[in-house]
Amino acid sequence: MAHAKKGTGGALMFIAFVVAMAMVISSCHAADYCHAIFPCSDETCTSYCQKNNYKNFQTYCTSGQYYPNCCCRVPDA
Repeated sequence: MAHAKKGTGGALMFIAFVVAMAMVISSCHAADYCHAIFPCSDETCTSYCQKNNYKNFQTYCTSGQYYPNCCCRVPDA
């Protein structure tokens, strides 16, 4: 029984390591450009990124100090 728990802990540590490395690698190959807009939604954020001529972007909204932030994630920027 103790042996099974030890193996499970090692597997979980390995999974955590792989996830952490994927986050580091993906963050090295992408740049996030954020700006406060209100309201921040898929539609308004996409429009903002298009108006700023970002190519192949992904959008997401984050909370800001006064207004939400629209972020344009641009791969290989």
